[in-house]
Amino acid sequence: MSTDSFIEGVHFTPSIFSPYNIGYKALASALSDIAASAGKPTWYFLNLGIKKNQTRKEINDIFRGLQYLERKYSVKLLGGDTARSPFLFLSITVGGTAKKPITRCGAKKGDKIYLTGNIGGAIFGFIALQKKIKSTITKYHLTPEIRCEEALKLNRKYRINSMIDISDGLLIDSNHISEESGKKLNINLKEIPICPECKKFAEKYSLDLKENILTSGEEFELLFTSPDNIKEKFAHKIGYVSSGKGVYIDGKLTPPRGYRHFE
Repeated sequence: MSTDSFIEGVHFTPSIFSPYNIGYKALASALSDIAASAGKPTWYFLNLGIKKNQTRKEINDIFRGLQYLERKYSVKLLGGDTARSPFLFLSITVGGTAKKPITRCGAKKGDKIYLTGNIGGAIFGFIALQKKIKSTITKYHLTPEIRCEEALKLNRKYRINSMIDISDGLLIDSNHISEESGKKLNINLKEIPICPECKKFAEKYSLDLKENILTSGEEFELLFTSPDNIKEKFAHKIGYVSSGKGVYIDGKLTPPRGYRHFE
């Protein structure tokens, strides 16, 4: 029998994730979808499946993870359902408000391409957890930063034409913007912000840094396009939008690779 369980589109292994981490990441992944449209999350519903041998402490710790993000983003749990289940699962629906919702389809020729934060930590953190390597890099996988506040600030101060979170990987999600906007995205590999620990970790354990950076799933940074020069420390220019189609990395057409939900 598989030991995998499920939280809102994210599989997890109980031997790797603590109950606190499970609660945190379940809500984080749902909040990130609101952030990707520059919305303000306000409420959520939770459907929780509990195994017969689940302890009260484990359940309480799951809720501690949820409540950390509830407090941080002023999100209220309005209700939901609980049920006995052969495996632990959390299914979360988040609602919010947006004065100017941003979609994936608005990228325009001449826009600059930006990415918040840094990436790579999620996949290398997962590898460290799998291989039981003690490293601070695991924090990027277990308790990722969510960019709700940054998205609101960007939408308030700048002209943001398109936006997506890269939870399925930079290549796949940049292709979503390309396809839905009908534009070509030109990305410079050396401009992609990489988490501080990634390069040394990849070298030490003989891992392909480029491939993992481009295809890592469960990153919750925001990829967005704008005609403006964004002057925020959390935003990094990584390329530009032009006429055409597809995603080009350093001038080379690069097919989408990364996490696919139905494969």
